[in-house]
Amino acid sequence: MSLSKIVVSGQVIKNPEKRFTPNTNVAVTEFAIAVESPPRQGQKQEPTPVKVIAWRDLAERIAAEIKKGDIVCVDGRLQINNYTTSEGQKRRDIEIDATSVENLSHLTGGESRPKAGAAVASGSGASQEDIDSIFASEDEIPF
Repeated sequence: MSLSKIVVSGQVIKNPEKRFTPNTNVAVTEFAIAVESPPRQGQKQEPTPVKVIAWRDLAERIAAEIKKGDIVCVDGRLQINNYTTSEGQKRRDIEIDATSVENLSHLTGGESRPKAGAAVASGSGASQEDIDSIFASEDEIPF
């Protein structure tokens, strides 16, 4: 048995597009993010585009809450698709089947927006004052 879990963050480079499966009418949303890696020695840093797909309730929330330019954290299952183009070129696509997506734009100085995903309730509504008060006392560990 193998596990293909991945957690990445990046900037949304393609607006989410919501559609529905033809027979079962299940919501599916697809968007793309640019994931940056540390550059290798002597090379320029190039972001890698990664397609993200979400299903059902998560798909609905992403379509409503995420937009191009947002910084997001995506948790899900990694899928690598190998295919040959009509011109005969071999290609590889990296895709994430998302289990949760969190909008981090409000943490990086962007506009404050709600989070999407399974962890919506955890940490939502915490202001900077709340966070500062948690770490204010050196005597007690806040967890």
